[in-house]
Amino acid sequence: MSNPLDILESYNISQKDIQKLKDIGINTIKELYMTNRKSLLSIKGFNENKIKKIFNEANKIEVYGLFEKGSTFMNARNSIIFHIPTSSKKLDEILGGGIESSSITEIIGETSTKKTDFIHILCANAIKFNPKKKIIFIDFDKTFNLKKIIEYGKVLSINKKKDDNILVINDIKDYGDLIKTLARINQECHNEQISLIIIESLVSVFESYFKGKEKEIFNNSSNNEFEFRYDIESKLGNVLMKLKNISFLYNVPIVITRKIFGSAENKDPMTLERSFDICSLMPNFEIIFGSQFQIRLKLKRIKNGKLKCFVMGSSYLPEKDCKFIINEKGILDCKISY
Repeated sequence: MSNPLDILESYNISQKDIQKLKDIGINTIKELYMTNRKSLLSIKGFNENKIKKIFNEANKIEVYGLFEKGSTFMNARNSIIFHIPTSSKKLDEILGGGIESSSITEIIGETSTKKTDFIHILCANAIKFNPKKKIIFIDFDKTFNLKKIIEYGKVLSINKKKDDNILVINDIKDYGDLIKTLARINQECHNEQISLIIIESLVSVFESYFKGKEKEIFNNSSNNEFEFRYDIESKLGNVLMKLKNISFLYNVPIVITRKIFGSAENKDPMTLERSFDICSLMPNFEIIFGSQFQIRLKLKRIKNGKLKCFVMGSSYLPEKDCKFIINEKGILDCKISY
């Protein structure tokens, strides 16, 4: 973890300037290093000389940009990483222990693949294994159900009141609201211990933005269409980069769900079908998703109400799959092979 920004006060940086940095979401030295100069220069009263002084003092606390051995980096990373179990031993095994911290995991699947149940079970498990930490649940699809978490919690023998642990955000209307919310989450992670961040259907906010502009753009020139595509792709990339930074800086697991619509002609289970509307019309979205998510899980319904999970696109997990069921008791391994 990085040092808090307040430590700069001991290095002759004024509390007023530190507060200005906090106001734009910079709470640690590492976050300072990860902020571009253009953003810093936009702060009232900041200039090149002041920024240079702040960075010089920050380098006395945490040295930025030094090379280190891969083994040193991995050992340091592995010493702080934790996993939230899914309740399925087979699924946890192919995930290396469960949903990993300091990573973004995408869960995709068609309708009725129980993605929403999956993330509610994760919430209950996060409360059990990190009872002093909080959960942030960003609910674009209005699917959050505290009762479900309480019921799963009873199975896990959790006695503590669940709503004390969960911060639900369900009032995001557009991209601007989302950016403000991410700044709030950044601050929340700095002030509180967060065990899990859930984002139910992140792509919904971009679908709404796209549908609002679609007729206007595509009735005009191809140049306008290109600019629009670039604009919306940049917005998605910006959001995912901010989430990636939050996950990395605060060692928090982030889980994002996305609904996809499959093709009957597609027989390869490891092939990702395009999701409805936005991803079919914006093919670069899949490239952006693939580059920003550390782990991608695809849920697929099979016979007898069972589900199959495919691990795909992970930089360090092998492409494997396992079968399980999701019911009122949680995510359970299949007892009967078929």
